[in-house]
Amino acid sequence: MSGVANSQVYQLKVSLRRISPMISRRLLVPEEMTLYALHRTIQIAFGWEDCHLHAFKLHGRHYGRTWTGERHRDAAGREVA
Repeated sequence: MSGVANSQVYQLKVSLRRISPMISRRLLVPEEMTLYALHRTIQIAFGWEDCHLHAFKLHGRHYGRTWTGERHRDAAGREVA
């Protein structure tokens, strides 16, 4: 956190959808946190390695990388997830 006086801290509950049992994490984040920093925080909280596209939707607006429909390939040209 930046140490700014009067900065708000929010508690977010991040849950995976369509999975049982439910898996979730509670995160404390400062109000000035960017969406990129929030993305990185979620990756760390779930132990993920940033292997999939992500997006945030706020007030009907999408933020994040857009999928072009192209598959990713490794150095040998094999399709990877």
